[in-house]
Amino acid sequence: MEILYRTLEVINYIVIGICTLMFLFQFVMILFFWLPEKHFKKSEEKHRAAIVICARNESSVIAETIRLFKEEQDYPADKLDIYVVADNCTDNTAELAEQAGAKVIVHNDPDPAHHRASYAIEYGLRKILESGEKYDFFIRFDADNHANPGYVSYMNDAYCSGVEIARPFENSTNPGQNAWASVSAGYYVRDSKIACNFRENFHLDSMLTGAGMMVSGKIVEEIGGWDAMGVSDDSEFTLNRLLENKRVHYVADAIVYEDQPSTFKDTWNRITRLGKGIHTLFWQKGFRLLGHFFKSGKWSNVDLFVQLLAIPVAVLVFCWFVPYYIFYIIVNLLNAVGPVAGWMADVHTIQGVALTAEVSAANFLGDYGLIKMIVIVLGTYIVIYPLQTWLAIITSKKKMGLKSLKGWYKGIFASPLFMIFYSFAIFVGVFSKPKWKAVSRNPKTN
Repeated sequence: MEILYRTLEVINYIVIGICTLMFLFQFVMILFFWLPEKHFKKSEEKHRAAIVICARNESSVIAETIRLFKEEQDYPADKLDIYVVADNCTDNTAELAEQAGAKVIVHNDPDPAHHRASYAIEYGLRKILESGEKYDFFIRFDADNHANPGYVSYMNDAYCSGVEIARPFENSTNPGQNAWASVSAGYYVRDSKIACNFRENFHLDSMLTGAGMMVSGKIVEEIGGWDAMGVSDDSEFTLNRLLENKRVHYVADAIVYEDQPSTFKDTWNRITRLGKGIHTLFWQKGFRLLGHFFKSGKWSNVDLFVQLLAIPVAVLVFCWFVPYYIFYIIVNLLNAVGPVAGWMADVHTIQGVALTAEVSAANFLGDYGLIKMIVIVLGTYIVIYPLQTWLAIITSKKKMGLKSLKGWYKGIFASPLFMIFYSFAIFVGVFSKPKWKAVSRNPKTN
């Protein structure tokens, strides 16, 4: 039994080491929060661009989304087309989109397994290519997205600077609605300002998200439209391009505003679906990406491998830490009050601290391992996530047009609890079959 205990202890240290690696990457990025944002040279030449919106039963928001893109974008109207892929809709999304001035592509696929955004974007881009229309770059948006007036121009500037793939700064339309919306909004601001800005400054690649990603027409034509068909198709598209030695840039001046989930149900559905998709992607292509580092020499392969690793680690946390520390507590509390069986007397080491049968339960809890472990873990969560979120928001305050952080503090202080919830939702998502579900759309409040 002592051999079993020691073996489990070694495994636990390995798991702790993997988790520490995840925190180490985040800690390094925090140290460089002060790095300036990169601004691409303004170009007078305006290239032909297409906005592509995948929409499934989005009749409540699609007309307003199209109107804002048509009326607020500071870009020549004759150089910008808007497409809506009405994906397996059972409402009047297509009709409303057409009335609002978009070019509509209706996608109906009887296979339920194909009822996700990847099949809609693939179908839409393929149809655009088949139509003979030529675009220098495409920008993908979701049906609930808004963008700052210079969005397309900023992406055009990046394109003119040689950028073929890019993602924007992600903001939210409803951060002050409630704690759910605030904490989710803070998550994306943190990812943009801390992680993506760090990567752009150090010539690393960023992970794409579906909201506001830009891809050159050349690449779209090369791959025949779209070649990432998994649940997390934006992340898969990123890996596919990195394996081709393409670069994925971050355009800080381009800001996309996304409607964040404001209920437990919508947040849970989003994270479980995301967790399932990225976990599958990690095992399909993660190690291939890591191996590509030795061929390409690009550290982005290692960086984004670690980013993907966060999902399996979240699963590992619940599959390993929970049963291990229950076992840990029971065994050592019994040992602390006196051996109750012959094998128990042989257990002398707890996290490297020698114990005897005479050690009291109070000493065990107060002086040996458990409390210290809890303090370290919780302390790390409590410091890293609120600090990251606060730094990201305070340094982006001007660009987000904030006069104060009112409405954001809930998200800042709730971020550690949210990450625990996030990890648990991922854990459940990996071992279930989450499906697309309609979300509750919210009015713009920021």
